[in-house]
Amino acid sequence: MIVAYLGLTLWVGLRAGRGTSSTVDGFVAGDRNFGFLVMYFVTGATVFSAFAFLGGPGWAYSRGAAAFYILSYGVLGMAPWYVIGPKVARIGRQLGQVT
Repeated sequence: MIVAYLGLTLWVGLRAGRGTSSTVDGFVAGDRNFGFLVMYFVTGATVFSAFAFLGGPGWAYSRGAAAFYILSYGVLGMAPWYVIGPKVARIGRQLGQVT
């Protein structure tokens, strides 16, 4: 059963990998084809993940209802990238940066 599961997993992975880019840009940055909304959530998840799962609940537990403002910070904390992000992306593309 385990061998069948591993074989199925390998088959699904190989099928999903067809037609994908094998460049560094493709692996790291999705060939730079993500839209604004996708990048907003990906960046937000990256920045806020550890805090949201570890720090935020403990902090809210110790502070109580006053910690509810943190929800708005989680949503609005990435808003400056709406202005800054395209400029940084343009400079990164010109310099060939992939991070």
